[in-house]
Amino acid sequence: MPDSLRTCPNRGARSAAARLSALCLTLLAGCSSGGGEALPASLEEAPSAFPRLSQGLNLRPVDRIDQAAFTLEGINGGVFDLTGVELRGQGAGARIDTALGYGILVRRCHGITIRGGVLGGYKGCIVLEDSSDVTIEGVRFDGWYGQRLKSTEFAGDPTDSLSPHENDRGEWLENYGAAISATNCRGLRVHSCRGRRGQNGVLLTRSQDCEVYDNDFSFLSGWGVGMYRSSECVVAHNVLDYCVRGYSHGRYWQAQRAAGILMLDGCSKNLVVRNSATHCGDGVFVHGGQGIIKDASATAAGCDQNIFAENDLRFSAASSVEIALSDRNAVLRNDLRGAHQHGVLGSYASRMIVLGNRIEQVVGGGVTIAHGQECLIADNAIARNEIGLALYWDEDPEFAAGPYSRVKDVRSRDHFVLENSFEDNVVDLALQRSTGLTFHGNEYVPGTRAPYLADLTCEGDESFDQGTVKRWLDAPLGAIPSGNVSEVSMRPWVGSPPDMLAVWRGYSLPPFPGAQEIRAEERDEFRGGLETILLGEWGPWDFRSGAPRPPRRKPGGLLVDSVWDAQWFQWELEGSDPRTREAAWRQRASRPDAVARVTTFTNPWSSDEVRRVVGAEFFGLIANSTFTCDRSTRASYVLQVRSDDGVRILIDGRPVLEDWTLHEARRGEQLVELEPGEHSIRLEYFQVQGSAALSIDLSPR
Repeated sequence: MPDSLRTCPNRGARSAAARLSALCLTLLAGCSSGGGEALPASLEEAPSAFPRLSQGLNLRPVDRIDQAAFTLEGINGGVFDLTGVELRGQGAGARIDTALGYGILVRRCHGITIRGGVLGGYKGCIVLEDSSDVTIEGVRFDGWYGQRLKSTEFAGDPTDSLSPHENDRGEWLENYGAAISATNCRGLRVHSCRGRRGQNGVLLTRSQDCEVYDNDFSFLSGWGVGMYRSSECVVAHNVLDYCVRGYSHGRYWQAQRAAGILMLDGCSKNLVVRNSATHCGDGVFVHGGQGIIKDASATAAGCDQNIFAENDLRFSAASSVEIALSDRNAVLRNDLRGAHQHGVLGSYASRMIVLGNRIEQVVGGGVTIAHGQECLIADNAIARNEIGLALYWDEDPEFAAGPYSRVKDVRSRDHFVLENSFEDNVVDLALQRSTGLTFHGNEYVPGTRAPYLADLTCEGDESFDQGTVKRWLDAPLGAIPSGNVSEVSMRPWVGSPPDMLAVWRGYSLPPFPGAQEIRAEERDEFRGGLETILLGEWGPWDFRSGAPRPPRRKPGGLLVDSVWDAQWFQWELEGSDPRTREAAWRQRASRPDAVARVTTFTNPWSSDEVRRVVGAEFFGLIANSTFTCDRSTRASYVLQVRSDDGVRILIDGRPVLEDWTLHEARRGEQLVELEPGEHSIRLEYFQVQGSAALSIDLSPR
């Protein structure tokens, strides 16, 4: 038997090894040598790996999504050693969005090991189904399936956003591909593997008790590790940096559901520890899933009781950690600096623990919990963020006012904020419509904005005056922390911390595998912050490998070289709402809060500096520019505008596109006829609350 097909020791597997050897020989001998450039090199190029195979044999070609070059089925024990072998479904230089089929398909196997080699050019390089105790170690993946991105350095495209909520029928693998995909597996071990030039690294679907450690799946356009209905797994000591598909520094920031680590729909009791997932769309994204929404029963579970500890999740395009529709998750001692929207975002999250994290220089909120209950925020360093801590309830028609709220608590209530350090945040606190809050032992170096307090009361006892209750915010030396507090009730500190504080302060990590250094500085691979993210048409630029910088792909069409004279201004919901009092809104525009010249609109602020001045809600924008039609005769052009919220476009003073409403991000399109020569264009826009979007393109038909 070839050394490459030797059995694992102590498995009693002589017959299993013989079956494995015979199976591999049968598969290879039955393969056609035809297939042209799409086929990998002959195995005779790696004689040490398969010393007994005859010369000139090629792997089975695949031309369908469900075909496999190798199929291992019903094997019990053995080692499939690919050291020195490269298996490719298509040439190394082929477009990765044309990759099809599987490299190695493993079905109903137990106790086998796949080791070494290089795989690429497939939709799924190694695909496992209904197997147990499989080990994949030391495999390199290069150039497997990935979507071609429409987003550019200058503008994000909404069609690039991933849709992870459906995966019961294998949609993740079918639509997005993977280096490794495991479905209905138990005891899988993936370690010491590396992948580049693809969309997703490791996908676990309905799998249990798996370990993924010491791997490097970085510079991908999707998920480093994606988990769906998978529980009691360990993800440790992996490098999953730059898993991102929708960010451009200073222009726009969209996670588009890319993430270093993704958990969806019933992933519970997992340990995610000491990973590096820097510069990702989200460092960690956790969502209870469509099941909990559709079921809408009091017993429905989300992604619960997971622990995220000591990870490096810096410089996320959206949130370092986002947890939604889930219960009893712990975020412990992570580095969450430099995120563009949130250090920790909890939406409809209950009993969440946020303890001992470093949360600094976040453009949005350091810790934001919306519609959450009984969360503990303690021992965190919260510094130099736009907002230090936000706790709130708002009018959310989908959940807070929908079927979900009939069986689940959606209030913002009973949070503990204990012994955190707040320093030099623009706003320390943004508390709205929350009840039963307890603050104690926090330290503040207040931000620059004066505090605003309204309707601050004592929970359960309105006899306390507001002056007394505001002292319960732990105001240092008589100064109130900076920020806005409205419609909030508080509880006085009575000297007894909640039991969960002592439990989590004393928590020790259980034994877990892995030893890889995760700090980029220690690996001598650190390059900087969000400005180092640069997207090409196949994903983020892998500058660590020496790959060439992606070419610039400018959006805008005829507007690509236009310069807009823009002004931004705040407006009031009651006095100058553009939907009901447009004249007052225009009068407010005569006193702009910010003025700038803008080359391309890919978001309504154009820069972080403007956003800091006008804020994220209740602002307007009016901008004017010119462009030139260089055709010799009158011609048709397509105007495309993506907006959230209201937008209006005028060309030569004539309205040509209007969506003057409150709405989610959507694309509007209008055909316009234009004469040759120079034309004027005017953009009018307003933002209410929530997410925001704005981009504009005018191109020949």
